[in-house]
Amino acid sequence: MASNIEDIAVYRKLQEHLDKMPIGFPTTKSGSDIRILKKLFTPQEAEVAMLLKFGWERDLETLDTIYDRVTDNKISKEELGNILDEMGQKGLIMTKKHKDQKYYGNALLMVGIFEFQVNRLDMDFIEDFHDYFDEGWLPETLKLKGAQLRTIPIEKSIEFESQVSEFDKVEELLKTTDGPYMVANCICKQLKDMEEHPCKVTDRREVCMGFGHAANLYIDQGWGREITKEEAINILNQNQEDGLVLQADNSQKLTFICSCCSCCCEGLSRFLKIPNPGKMMISNYYAEVVADDCTGCETCIQICPMEAIRLVDDIAKIKQKRCIGCGNCVAKCPSDAINLHKKDRQFTPFPTMDDLFDKIMERKIAQK
Repeated sequence: MASNIEDIAVYRKLQEHLDKMPIGFPTTKSGSDIRILKKLFTPQEAEVAMLLKFGWERDLETLDTIYDRVTDNKISKEELGNILDEMGQKGLIMTKKHKDQKYYGNALLMVGIFEFQVNRLDMDFIEDFHDYFDEGWLPETLKLKGAQLRTIPIEKSIEFESQVSEFDKVEELLKTTDGPYMVANCICKQLKDMEEHPCKVTDRREVCMGFGHAANLYIDQGWGREITKEEAINILNQNQEDGLVLQADNSQKLTFICSCCSCCCEGLSRFLKIPNPGKMMISNYYAEVVADDCTGCETCIQICPMEAIRLVDDIAKIKQKRCIGCGNCVAKCPSDAINLHKKDRQFTPFPTMDDLFDKIMERKIAQK
């Protein structure tokens, strides 16, 4: 009994430590916060995680720096390094290699620990994750306006538009990284497969992509496979053809692109349930129907991930507060009756994800 009490104390300390990150790890009334931490971390790993600071890329630290925080002689530097490497392999922390030097830092739950569980999900984790996502993580990120993803329109929907920002064009975005390029299975689709609710949009699972630092992480840990830039473009083109929603990271230095659907994606599936996803998600575009050209075929209704379109007097009508500007309806309309338009207020991504997290942290401190 005493051991169990001590373990709970360790996990509570870890929860409090992780809650100091930009998008933290808030406590929950149901205890789902402790349940998911116990599922992920051993007591020893929890102790080690409390030695780490949050880091995406810029603020990751070396083993020497981390070991300086050890206050007793119960663990050697070599042992600490081995534990950190194992935690990295388990997807519990961020890791990076640069010029034979290793770097480590705590990871967010999303984007981070959850995505790092790709190819090794189990139902116990899925149940704990669902509970904590809805009760803890989602309210936290909405409160902080901590959007790490932004919707970019599929290329075909803006191919005739002029003055399109380089940050809203897929192939232009790929120029912001020198590689490597990586593709991995979509963990959200894997989760739905295990729940016996397979994706309704595509049979493909290798649809999520990483670049630069994120690609190296996945390749080093064996979570994804390295591909060429040409392969990356081909996969993205197929994702667009299938009708997936392109969601890039919220930075000018591209590190990942998720290709999502509202039947699987943890984020989009929740936004589908609210009345105004178009107001909540970051996008620079909205769709509008040219009534005289619409034939009422309902193709757009079937493809829209946010259920933003309905027929009114046999003409498609888009509810703007639900439209996220993905461009799927534009690309699939057989009569070319839908156009994307720029919103009056255009959003420019942050220079890097580290800059985004700095801004979220400012908001978090201001709300205290």
